[in-house]
Amino acid sequence: MKSVLTAIMAMFIGVFSLSAQSDDDHRGRKELKKEFYQSLSEDQKIELDNQKQLRKQQKAAFEATFSEEQLKIANDKSIAKRERRKALRSTFSEEQREMSQNHMTVMKDRKEKFNASLNEEQLALQEQFKKRKRHSKDN
Repeated sequence: MKSVLTAIMAMFIGVFSLSAQSDDDHRGRKELKKEFYQSLSEDQKIELDNQKQLRKQQKAAFEATFSEEQLKIANDKSIAKRERRKALRSTFSEEQREMSQNHMTVMKDRKEKFNASLNEEQLALQEQFKKRKRHSKDN
C-alpha cells in the first residue's frame, strides 16, 4: 500500500513539474513574440497583419471547396491534427492541390519580402523565437 502511494505521488510530482515547464516555455515564447512585435516599424507591423489576414482569407476560400467527406475529416477532433492533415491531403482534388500550392508560393514570397525588411536585431529576435517554437514542438 505504501509503495502504491509512493508511486502515485512520484507520478503526480512528475506530471506537475512537466506541466510547469510547459507553462514556462509558453510564457517565454509569448514574451519573445511580444518583444519581436514591439521592435517592428509601423510598416512591418502592417505587413505582418496583412499576411495574417491573407492567410485567413485563403484558408476560408480553401475550406469553402471542401466536400462533405473532407469536412468530416477536418472536424474530426478524435484524431491528431497531423493525422487529420495527412488524411485531408489524400482527398484533395487537383484544383485544391493547385490552390494549396499557390497559397504556399504567395505566402513564401511575402515572408521572404518581410524578412528582407528586418534589421539584424529583429532577425536575431525572430530566430530566438523560432528556436523556442521548434524546441517546444520536439518535446
